[in-house]
Amino acid sequence: MNTQLSHAEAQESPKEPQISFTTARYFPNPRKTMIILSLCMALQMTGFVMILPLFARRFSEFGAGVGSLGTSVMAGALAGTLAAPFVGALADRFGRRLLVLGSLAVYVLSFIGYLFASSALALILLRAAAGALTAGLVPAVISIAADLAPVDRRGRWIGIVSGGASAGWIAGPILGGIFYDRWGYEAAVIVSILMAAATFLTAFFTLPETHKNPDRLLIMDEGNGARQKLDAFHPGSLILDWHTFRTALPRSLSAFAALLGIYFTVMYAWAFIEPSFMFYAYDDLGWNSSMLGLVMSTYGIAMMLGEFGLGHLSDLFGRKPVIVLGVILFSTQFIGLAFFRNYIWISVCFVAAGLGNALFDPALSASILDITHKDHQARIQGLKSTAGSLGTILGPAFAILLTPFLKAQAIFLMAAGTVLLAIVIGLLVKPEPGTFMTAQGSTNTNSSVTNVK
Repeated sequence: MNTQLSHAEAQESPKEPQISFTTARYFPNPRKTMIILSLCMALQMTGFVMILPLFARRFSEFGAGVGSLGTSVMAGALAGTLAAPFVGALADRFGRRLLVLGSLAVYVLSFIGYLFASSALALILLRAAAGALTAGLVPAVISIAADLAPVDRRGRWIGIVSGGASAGWIAGPILGGIFYDRWGYEAAVIVSILMAAATFLTAFFTLPETHKNPDRLLIMDEGNGARQKLDAFHPGSLILDWHTFRTALPRSLSAFAALLGIYFTVMYAWAFIEPSFMFYAYDDLGWNSSMLGLVMSTYGIAMMLGEFGLGHLSDLFGRKPVIVLGVILFSTQFIGLAFFRNYIWISVCFVAAGLGNALFDPALSASILDITHKDHQARIQGLKSTAGSLGTILGPAFAILLTPFLKAQAIFLMAAGTVLLAIVIGLLVKPEPGTFMTAQGSTNTNSSVTNVK
């Protein structure tokens, strides 16, 4: 949009730029952008999951055990919990691309830190820093999908992006186990660093900005006609965002709280068993790193295929039944670990759990988007991440307290019972009108928003 000064105005202030409150225009190709995003998530998750099962081995080399591993998980989750609401607001204000690139760059640096960390404390501190500085990745990614997806295809498009991340659970654990068993921890981490760097470069050169922020200003400089983008930022802007936080919340607060409760519960259940599970696999079941990686990969295969092939089910049949069914299937991994010692049967249970994750996670994200105003989607997705991070904090905390007194099977059964609570919460979710409070405080109904089904 060309903004020209009249002759009188030019004489009066020839050097002052004219500010036009005009929405910046972006014309990304939706399908191409989704493919790029899915590829980036696949690369990033592969590099991360390669070394995830190896942390237990590394802590053992430092003379630490379940408590230290659980503390590292808890530290990363706590940092992410504190950061997620703020980084979500940044993605709504300044755009999604900035948050994605920043998070991917931090992954590169954190993996380098994991390579050179010389103590358990160093690993814990690195995971805490990475948790805080990468908290914006998932909210920004889901918000990109929301920016581009038609309303009646949100579940499908979120499933495609999530499917890319799930692909990392296939190759990552297997590669990590193979590299560790043959060449050691350093080789696995070096490969993960290279993959993280490739992910950042791919996103930097190919990922466009998708967010159209009405608060973004376009400035025309009469002297050279150059157009510059300037965000209305000042030191108190984030404080102002916090004061207007209530207006950004969905009006369907009871449904929103129930959805957050489900996500908190399932994340808590996994974090609760994670330290015990890895040591149980190594010490009690006699698995090596490759076997553990293969089980995690079967989970990833099921999750990826489910997200690519079943993500649209919540668009067709409603969010609620898909969420409930998904959570039920998700619980089978805990039941399998509690009652089976056979490698094949445990793998089958992890396949079912992966399908469950593929069902409930995209449907839950789409449900939250259904009741969220389009100008606050990243912030609200940040709250979802906060709920999950709280579960990831409390899970290891309780595991550290209870592990000395309980056998691993008891830990797994307690996790299964916790997931049953999530199922009850899911059954209690009721449809509510999709209305919102705008940032100016007036009631507004967005025609693109549907009810929670």
